[in-house]
Amino acid sequence: MTQFALKQVTCAVCGGVSEQRTLQCVSTFGRPDLDGRPSVMARSTMGLWTQICPACGYCATTLTQALPRAREVVHSVTYRARLHHPEAPALFNRFLCLALLHDAEGLVRDSAEFRTHAAWVADDAGLEESARRCRSEAADLLLNAPPLKHWERREDLDWQGWRGVQLVDLLRRAGRGEEALREVERIRREGASSLMKQLLTYESAAIARGDTGRHTVDEGLGLPSPPELQPIKDPLLEYLVGNYHRLLTDTEQRASSMETFNTEEGPRWATDHPEILALLTEGKAGLGRALERRLLAEHPDEVVINRCPKCGVPARTAKARQCRACPHTWRETPR
Repeated sequence: MTQFALKQVTCAVCGGVSEQRTLQCVSTFGRPDLDGRPSVMARSTMGLWTQICPACGYCATTLTQALPRAREVVHSVTYRARLHHPEAPALFNRFLCLALLHDAEGLVRDSAEFRTHAAWVADDAGLEESARRCRSEAADLLLNAPPLKHWERREDLDWQGWRGVQLVDLLRRAGRGEEALREVERIRREGASSLMKQLLTYESAAIARGDTGRHTVDEGLGLPSPPELQPIKDPLLEYLVGNYHRLLTDTEQRASSMETFNTEEGPRWATDHPEILALLTEGKAGLGRALERRLLAEHPDEVVINRCPKCGVPARTAKARQCRACPHTWRETPR
C-alpha cells in the first residue's frame, strides 16, 4: 500500500512556500533489479522521491533542507539549463539537478545514486542513450570514490557485496563489459556472500553474450518472482506458519520462507546465516517437525495439530474438517 500527504513546505533556498506531495509509506514486494531499482510498487512512486520549488527551481528530496552551496548551484547556468531541458522528461531533469547539487559538495555516492535514478526514468521513456550515459557517469563516480570498496558491511550478511553487484550492473548496462569483469574479480577477492557471488556469475555470463538489458535479482538467482506468492511446500510447516506465525521467532520465519538457488556446485539455500542453515539441515519437512515439537512443548494449551484421521496430513486450519490431500472429511452429520 502506498500513502502520501499534501503539505505546505518552505523552500530552504528562496523561502517560498508551496504545497508538496510527500510519500508516507510504500509496500515493497519482490527483490530489486540488479542495478538497485526497486520492485513494482516502490518504483511507481519515483515521482514523489523529489520535490521542486516552483519559485526558484530548487530540487531536493526535502525542500526544507539545503546543502551549503545550493543557492549558488540553483542559480548557475548549468543547473537552469538542465532543469528546463526541453527534450527530457521533467523527472529525469530533476534527478540530474539533484546530482549537480551533490557534485558541488563532493558527495560522489549521492550524486551517483541520483544519476542512476535518472537512468531509470530514461529507461521508462525509451531514452536508451540517455540511460546509458547516466549509468556510465554514475559508474565513473563510484569507481573513483574513496574508499574503493563499493559496499558497506550490512547487518544482513546475505547482502554483503550488494553495492559491488550494482556497480558491475551499471558498467554492464553502460556497455563497459571489460571494466565490469574487472570489478567482478575484485569483489570476489574482497569478499561477498554466496548470493552475491551467484549474481556476479550471472553478470559475467550476461557480459559474455553482450547483454546490456535489464535483469532482476530473482533472475540472477533463478528464483520465482514474486517470492511471496510461492507455497512453502511442506503441509506441516505451512499449517504451523499459517496458524501460529506469531509464535515463531524471526529466524524461524525466515527459514520457513527460504528458497534455494542453483550454483556451479549444485542447489543451496539462499542464505549464509548459520542459524537459518541449522534449522534447514533436514529441509522444510525437518523444520516443520522441529517447530511442531517446540510449539507443542512451549504452548500446549494453545497449539493444536489438526490432522486428517485417514491420511494424517495437517488440515489448513485448526477448525477445518476436510483434508487437503485426500477426499476424506470428518464433519459431524447434520441433524
